Amino acid sequence: MTPTSCTRCETPGYARIKKVSLNYVEAMKVGDRPGCYRKEPGGDESFYGSYHALHILDLFNELAPIASGALDVWAERFFDNQSEQGFFAADAQVRRRPLGIDDMEPYWHFTRGNLWSLRLLNRKPPHPLRFLEPLLEPRALYRWVKHYDWKNPWASANQVLAGATALFAARDWFGAADVDRTMEQGMFPALEELLDEKTGYWGTQFGAGPLDGLFGAIHVTPIYFAQKWPLRAVDRNVDATLGCQRDDGSFWPGGSDCPDFDGAYMMANLAALTDYRREDLDAAARRYLDHALQHEDPNGVGWLLHRRDSKPSDWRPRPHWIWKPGAQEVVAEHRDEDPNRTHIMLGTWFYPLSIALIAHMLGDTGYEGPYRLNPMSLHQCNVFSFNPPTTETVS
Repeated sequence: MTPTSCTRCETPGYARIKKVSLNYVEAMKVGDRPGCYRKEPGGDESFYGSYHALHILDLFNELAPIASGALDVWAERFFDNQSEQGFFAADAQVRRRPLGIDDMEPYWHFTRGNLWSLRLLNRKPPHPLRFLEPLLEPRALYRWVKHYDWKNPWASANQVLAGATALFAARDWFGAADVDRTMEQGMFPALEELLDEKTGYWGTQFGAGPLDGLFGAIHVTPIYFAQKWPLRAVDRNVDATLGCQRDDGSFWPGGSDCPDFDGAYMMANLAALTDYRREDLDAAARRYLDHALQHEDPNGVGWLLHRRDSKPSDWRPRPHWIWKPGAQEVVAEHRDEDPNRTHIMLGTWFYPLSIALIAHMLGDTGYEGPYRLNPMSLHQCNVFSFNPPTTETVS
């Protein structure tokens, strides 16, 4: 049996992780207006700095002390990104024109981030999500999920997770009828048909590699957990996930925030679903924790892009999948290999978040604490739950 985590006790490890993370958020603050942050040193104030800083503060229960009026101002930052049709886009010219579902590819990820941010702030966006109407019918939703190229599950699942986020928001904030039924009759059967029972991942039967399968799986499984759909091939998922881990505990050469979080997310959730290879999962989780701590800034300000004991020759550029306006296919942009880039706000969310999951899984790491997870921000939606958010305005 796994030890029971003390989810309300502040261990010294938790206190240190919190301090290191909050130091970076403070260092990236721009001006006095709530919600304005850089994502990295030397950069300009950015949406992603604001979105990820919000998640870091909430993870450590630091939104509750902020005055409601200040949170209203922060929410306005996201409201400004919404079109009257309901989608979110950074470009004001895009927001002025209606988009069909086929036009949404470049804007799904941005829409998802704005909606997750507003979930944490518990502020309802001003406009209903009318752009979703074509997907509010099971067969249409089924076809939409299946139209992606699942040979690239990382990119495809990212879009589907954004679609699920928007559907949940339409249901919860705007009373869209039968969203759960539509998802169960449309999205669920499509995803079930795309599941590779040999790996427990999506898309590996079409030629995707194990890492791409892992990175796709962590975008699909939160939808299953949110909807309480049964997850099949769990033991094969364990095999595949353990097979993706590197000897140093990471899930990417030199370490990288997204792949490393993805591995930790799957291990923590799989451990709650099955006893299969539990000793191996526990050992892998401890290796992961040792690895994640290698990303802790030795100066105590945030989390490093790469392990502090690594060098550029150890790194492998990580693709970021981008749908550019007018493009027919997703393209990969390779980033994070510049040795002059040392931190980004995403890493200072993902490494503490992954440590929270591993500490919950193992229960005896010294990093247990009152981490706060909002399952409507779906990277934080798990098959288990602890410290669920309240329904108060500052949740």
